Parts: sequence; structure tokens; C-alpha cells
Amino acid sequence: MKVGNDIVEVKRFFELVSNKKFISRVFTEKEQAHIFALKDKQKQAERMAGKYSAKEAIAKALGFGISEGIDFLSLEVLPNEKGAPVVFLHNKALEIFQKYFSQIEVSISNTANSATAVCILI
Repeated sequence: MKVGNDIVEVKRFFELVSNKKFISRVFTEKEQAHIFALKDKQKQAERMAGKYSAKEAIAKALGFGISEGIDFLSLEVLPNEKGAPVVFLHNKALEIFQKYFSQIEVSISNTANSATAVCILI
């Protein structure tokens, strides 16, 4: 079992909501659609921060962080039908997961000021 954890400040993402280069480097098209389904810029920033924090937590749990072939787009965090976060892994992240683990869980929480995420790999 491995655990990853991350926390970020939402104000950092409030400034990045309109930065298309950053958004396309960090979030998949499906994630972008989920973020921008909200019309309020503050809520978009909170959602971005939560997804970003989750990706960092997942990468840490995998043992690599965002490096060595694991990039932000290899880690996708989308809601299930009830709104709970579900992780989809791609490329090297998926290979590592399948080699060492069988289950992935992630939890995201945020306030107007900060977002945090925890990932557990079993």
C-alpha cells in the first residue's frame, strides 16, 4: 500500500483559469469540460486546484511525482455519477499501477482558499 498527499492554494489557480497553455498541459479535454461547466471563475479555480492536487497526490503515491514519464495528462480525475472523484491512468502511470497495485482511491477537499487530496494505492 502507498499513500500520496498534496495541498495547493486556490488563488494560484484563480490566476491560471484563463491560461490556455497551462490548462492544456495539465488537464485532459474531459477534465477541462468538467472544470468549465461551472461559470463562476472562483468555482473553476477551486475545481482546477482540486484536480491538480489529486494528480500530485497520485503521482507521489506511484513513487515518481510528476517526472520520469509521468505527466499531468497521464493522470485523469473525473467525477462519477454521484460526483465522487474517479482516477483514470494512461501511459507510464497505468503501466506502473498495473505492475504493483490493484486499487486506487482518491479523495479531494477544498475551501475557497485551499484544495487538498489524498491518494491510496493498494
